[in-house]
Amino acid sequence: MKPSFIAAVAFVSGLISTSPRSADAQSPCAVAPIAVDSARDEVLSVLTSGGAVIQEIRQEQGLANAKDLSPIKVVRDASVCARLADGFGRPLNRGTTFVVLRVGPLYYAREPDQRRGTGILTDSTFRVLARLGPAIR
Repeated sequence: MKPSFIAAVAFVSGLISTSPRSADAQSPCAVAPIAVDSARDEVLSVLTSGGAVIQEIRQEQGLANAKDLSPIKVVRDASVCARLADGFGRPLNRGTTFVVLRVGPLYYAREPDQRRGTGILTDSTFRVLARLGPAIR
């Protein structure tokens, strides 16, 4: 076979395997409205609480006022969600999705297995600042 033909086949197969549709299908970002609303309620509840650790995080991140927490944006960027998946401290099964919110300078990634915890808060460099535990019943 000619080298140019082999290069053309490799190029076309690369385009097919990296098409936006296949990239979207593997994105860990969950954007279902009910999951997003629940995650938004959780992170606001935590960040507006009076806990000493949360107050320290807010102070370090320049979130002194509640107005500094808005707008809360849903993250749809697969690369950001993939980076945050590492913050759960365990491997996630292929196809697992979770909600990621941008809250000022912070990211909130909602734990896909709510029995393990609620989620993680990270800074903009994806350093985990806090692991939020499971809800107490």
